[in-house]
Parts: sequence; C-alpha cells; structure tokens
Amino acid sequence: MSKGFRTFNAAQNTWDNKLFFPTPPSFLQHWESQIHSAQAQFGSSSVKIRVQLLEKILKFILADKAQIETLYCQESGLSSMRFEAEFNRLTQTIRDFSEHIQKMSWEKKSIFITEGKSLNKKRLPIGPVLVLGSSNFPLAYSTMGGDTVAALAAGCCVVLKAHPMHVGTSSAVAHCVERALIELQLPTAIFSHIIDNTYYWACTFAQHHAIQAIGFTGSIKGGRALMDLAAQRSSPIPVFAEMGSLNPVIIFADYPASKIQEAAEKLARSICTDAGQFCTKPGLLLVHESHFAHFKIAILGALAVQKPVPMLHPDIHQKYEARKQQVFSVKGIVRHQTTAHLNGIIGRWALTEISFNQLQQEPTLLEEVFGPFAVLSSFETEDDIQKLFQQLGGQLTCSIFNSNPDFLSQSLQYTLNHKVGRIVHNGVPTGVSVDIAMQHGGPYPSSSDVRFTAVGPDSIYRFTKEVCWQVHTS
Repeated sequence: MSKGFRTFNAAQNTWDNKLFFPTPPSFLQHWESQIHSAQAQFGSSSVKIRVQLLEKILKFILADKAQIETLYCQESGLSSMRFEAEFNRLTQTIRDFSEHIQKMSWEKKSIFITEGKSLNKKRLPIGPVLVLGSSNFPLAYSTMGGDTVAALAAGCCVVLKAHPMHVGTSSAVAHCVERALIELQLPTAIFSHIIDNTYYWACTFAQHHAIQAIGFTGSIKGGRALMDLAAQRSSPIPVFAEMGSLNPVIIFADYPASKIQEAAEKLARSICTDAGQFCTKPGLLLVHESHFAHFKIAILGALAVQKPVPMLHPDIHQKYEARKQQVFSVKGIVRHQTTAHLNGIIGRWALTEISFNQLQQEPTLLEEVFGPFAVLSSFETEDDIQKLFQQLGGQLTCSIFNSNPDFLSQSLQYTLNHKVGRIVHNGVPTGVSVDIAMQHGGPYPSSSDVRFTAVGPDSIYRFTKEVCWQVHTS
C-alpha cells in the first residue's frame, strides 16, 4: 500500500499540500462482516426507503455545495462554470432517480386459473456493486454520479473507489452519503468509500465473491482490465464499462455551404471545451470534398480562438502529448496546432490532416486521442464512409451534418445503427442529456455492453435482475 499521496492543482500547476492515505487492508474484514446483512436489508427495503435515502443525500450535498466547489476546482483545475454545470447534473440525476423508481414497474403478475398457479416476476437488486470514480467528471461520474445513484436506487450496496486525483472532492461527497445513512438509521455498509492510488483495492473488490457488478468510466485499457478480472472469477460478473470513442463527424455534400462556418465553430468548441477531456469529444472529421477547403479554413480559424485550459492532471497531459506525437509521426500527415507558447499541463489543441486513402491504412488514426485533438479528412462518396466504418470499432456517438437525416440511404442508416449508440444530426456530441430517452453507450469498445445506457433513468437496469415466484394453489 502507498505511504500517502497528493492531488494536483491543475490551475496552479502544483501538487496540493494535503496528504491522503489509502484505506488500510484491515478494512476488508470489517466490510465482509457487514455486507451480507446490509445487502439483505437494503435490497429488500421499500422504494420509499430508497427515495428517502436519495433525498437525504441530496439535501446534504446541497448544504455542502460551497465546500465541494472549493475542492472540485482546486483538484481538477476546472472552472466554476463547469462546476455549476456538473453539480446541477449531479443533483438533477438524484432527483430523476427518486422520481423514476416510484413509477417503475417492479413486478409483473400473471394468473393461470385452469392450471391453479400464479407467476410473479420481481425486479430485484443485483447485489453489491463496485463503482470506480472517473477522472474527467469529479461529480457526475464519481462518488454520487450516475453509477452510484443507479445502484442505490436499485437497492444495491455500493463500494466506491475514489479517483486519486480528486479524492478530496470524493471524500466531501461521501461524507454526505454517510451522514444520510446515519440519520436514516440504515446500515453504513450500504455505502463504502475507498481511497487508493494503486490498483490494490480495485482488483481486490473486482474479484471479491460478494461483488455482483462493476461500474466504470475511463479508458479502454482500464475497462478491459476490469472485464478480464471479472471474467476470470469462478462466478463471472457483469462489468458496465463506458470507455470512450472516436466519435466521428460526417459533413455531407448536401449540407448548405452557408452553414459550414457555424458548424466549424460548434465543432471547434466541442473539441476544445475543458481541453477536450470528454468521452464524446469529436475526434474524426470527415468532410465531403465539395466542402473541404471551406471547412478547413473555418475549423482552423475557430480552433485558433479557443481559450486553452489545463488538463486534469499530469498523467492525462503526458498521455495526450504522447498520443499526439504518435499520430504526428504518421507519414503523409499535415500538422495543424496552436502556435501559442503554453506552460504547465495546458491542453494544446491540434488537428491532423490526412488523405482518405491514408486514413484507411493507418489504424493509429482510428483510435481515440483523449484531449483537444481531431483528425481531418475528405471523402467522395457514401461508399467511402461505409468502408471506413467497417474498420472502426463501436462508437458512443456519430454526428452527421446534412439537409435531412431521412435522406441517408437505408444501408448507411443500418451501418450507423449497428456501430453507434447515439447519432447526432446537425449538432455536436458533447453535452449528454440525463433523460429517459438518452442512450450513452455503444458497441464494444465504446462500452462493454451495447444493451445498456450509462446515463439516464434506464441505467438502473444494469444493476437489477429478475426473479420469478411461481405459486401453485392446488
């Protein structure tokens, strides 16, 4: 175990003074002694109890907003405006689930009079869930983010491993959850907050027989490692991993030339907002040759005026610069990047221009670069797009710019529906609405299970199972 670690103040480009210590190994025995009874009680609790818990947590989070904001901005380098947006998303998610579980159908009943039996299919919590806090969303995908809220709403106990780069923020939110449990006289083992800057606790709980599902938002490498650990267990469990994607953008020939400038400006903001550290950042721009020259001038001009901001922490910045150089080393590419002299871990935007034929031949260009970066290429026909999508893995999003989405051929619509979780028409993919109609998840490797969403009330189904009680009356 680590002897202690610090978070990073990205805005000041310095390590914070406070020293955090990992949760000691002795915690496991304490947790094991309580988790079975805690899950039995919470899993069989009424919807009313779960709503009370969510509302109580929300009350404490709202009361502690100022403290949470201070820690959030200090540890992430993100702005107060971004905090407000993410805080509002966090609190609205809690409200949405409180309302949703009261309207959900938790049972389905059928009576067979002639057979003298009845069937009652119940939707039940899957069991204790391991959730790993994400790096790029210290609130919305972390301690009381979407995974935790969905699991608690389903009646699952949660083990939350805080992301080490915003452990102070995570601890402040966790304190709100712990206070809510105490005030409602519920078992404290319903929610466990784990601190670690190594892989020790993630691996320990991912392989523990009591854990029945895992929620993860992060890299393909991290998600795949958890999937492999879960699959190697004597009783494998599901891993619901959201792992990012290239999020291609396609600008077709029939898109009005008068709107190219506006589209370029939207895309530039989407690429650069908060240093492009979103799983839905557009990373591949495919522009019909009839618009290419116009779009190229427009996108470069729009990128040039974007305000550069720090990346979240040194590790993300280092990996971004390494991936950028890997792409820049491809023969035949044209580099476009900021000319500003920027210090520290500022996210420096860059655009790689390459021919469509070369794009098809370079796998490294068809992989995500996490940060303010995109690949730009022209295309001639819909067949070009079809062939390229054959090479792409599953995507969280794809944005199409054309005069009417119904004008897409049936074949291309099938391809998009097969490869993509959310298709955006004449808009950008960043900004994921927390709504019942949202699908945030796509075919592997964008997520581990294409059947589920990681955002919105429907994400509760990841942490439930169904059991049928068949009762014979004669």
